[in-house]
Amino acid sequence: MVTARRALRLRSRVAAVVCVLAVAGAIRAAAQGSEPLRKSDVIRLLSNPLIGAGEVADLIRRTCLTFRPTERDWADLRELGASADVLSSVGACAAREPRRATLASSAAPSPPSPAPRAPSPPAAAAPPASSPPPMVVAALLAPRVVVGPGAVALVELQVKKSDGTDARGAKLVLRGSSGIPGGAARDVEAVADDSGFASFHVPVGRQTGRYRLEVVGAAGGALPGRPGLELVVRAGLPARIEAPSQLELGLPGDGALALPVAVKDSFGNPVPGEAIELRPAKVAMGPVADTRPTDSLGRVLFVIRRAAVREPGQLQIRARGATLALVNATGPDILSSVATGFIAGDGQRGVARSRLTEPIVFEARGVAGDPLPNRRVSFRAVNAEITPDSAVTDSAGQVRLDVTLGPKAGTAVVTALVDSVEKQATLHVDARVPTELILERDGVRVDGGHIVVELGVPFTLTLKARDGYGNPSAATDLLGPLREMVRQFNARSRLVKLLGVQPDSSATTLTFKATGLGSAEVTLSGDLRTSVTVEVVPARR
Repeated sequence: MVTARRALRLRSRVAAVVCVLAVAGAIRAAAQGSEPLRKSDVIRLLSNPLIGAGEVADLIRRTCLTFRPTERDWADLRELGASADVLSSVGACAAREPRRATLASSAAPSPPSPAPRAPSPPAAAAPPASSPPPMVVAALLAPRVVVGPGAVALVELQVKKSDGTDARGAKLVLRGSSGIPGGAARDVEAVADDSGFASFHVPVGRQTGRYRLEVVGAAGGALPGRPGLELVVRAGLPARIEAPSQLELGLPGDGALALPVAVKDSFGNPVPGEAIELRPAKVAMGPVADTRPTDSLGRVLFVIRRAAVREPGQLQIRARGATLALVNATGPDILSSVATGFIAGDGQRGVARSRLTEPIVFEARGVAGDPLPNRRVSFRAVNAEITPDSAVTDSAGQVRLDVTLGPKAGTAVVTALVDSVEKQATLHVDARVPTELILERDGVRVDGGHIVVELGVPFTLTLKARDGYGNPSAATDLLGPLREMVRQFNARSRLVKLLGVQPDSSATTLTFKATGLGSAEVTLSGDLRTSVTVEVVPARR
């Protein structure tokens, strides 16, 4: 048995040596010949794992090629793993092809010369054909780069010139990198170093996405083979869970409960394909543990059988061994955020600093709909005074509040807080009876003061009424019938006439016109009285 194994290993080694010698012989035979390589020859050489890339590049430089590479040929060479040395050798052959064609045409036999003619003047010697300058050839070390949001992607490549010389100092541009949201303001650049390598440092922003980028020359021209890569920005690690903070279990046997969960990274990107675990904080809750993967939008839906939950408690939502969120699973005797709230007195109306005729009533109920007694409820008010500010619910789960409205016209709000549930009641506050009249001109208060007007030029005054707490109220009710007010004013006013009255909900606009020069007092009176001294001057021309 041992002798047979040794014989088998010996035959394998001999076969390997023979294969290596055959490959070496093939390379020498191709090198000694003068025929250029076909595309199939280049593919066969690159596909052989026993032939190094340096040997293939050296062979291409010596024999050149029978074809001029197309864009598809460049792509095929890159897929076969051609290095920058091989690509530069192919590029050098492509650059020498026009020169070879010129030499071939000059070496072809010339046709027989015609009969001699008179000598022509000597033509100027044609300048020798010159080879095009060597091209920069780049090969990416990785055609696909994957990073997380907020990172800087490293894109590395090998750079040579088509004539085989180094390309140190060659400037390259990664076209399309400026189009990455939150990335660079302009396309990222790189410069080849002394060893023939270059690196792009690409900021990728905070959003996930896929981007197709291309390496081009400094002036934006395409490189041989159009080297390109796919840059993938994928979501980071799970950092935030969006889920309901409370799950009402209801009564036992009520069927299944749905718990939707959304998983995001620290930048707010959805995290797809992540295993999310749901499990009870205490074993006594029952066997509700489950693990599910997130979908393409970072979402997962847990379905909990109510019959499997033995008692209320907390549910943990975990990712990669860490608890990212807690959900309070509440039973029938737990406060319901839907059924709890103000049941009477909400929306009442009264005047400022008055006590409401009816109390407002707050009620606490559980998820099963039954009232919850002996629950401590705290109250606070804005623009109102309440009694009491804290109380325990009675046997019906209720608390009654006495409310005195505040001084500011508008709304008053009473807020109740029990456990984690907060509810509000909104009350309406009306202004009291006005206690003063105010005259304004162009937004400036002028009652009791002095104004100057021009003869024959209409001017307006705004009449406002306020109660004792400064709340505005309608002034028209204080002046009586408007037509009668206009008639009475014009009957007793000598220099100033009242042309019209435009009432509004909060102010009344009065339009006057001076009919004579001099000074007069404009007085408005009814239940209240206000006045202003008017000096009439000639109108300006």
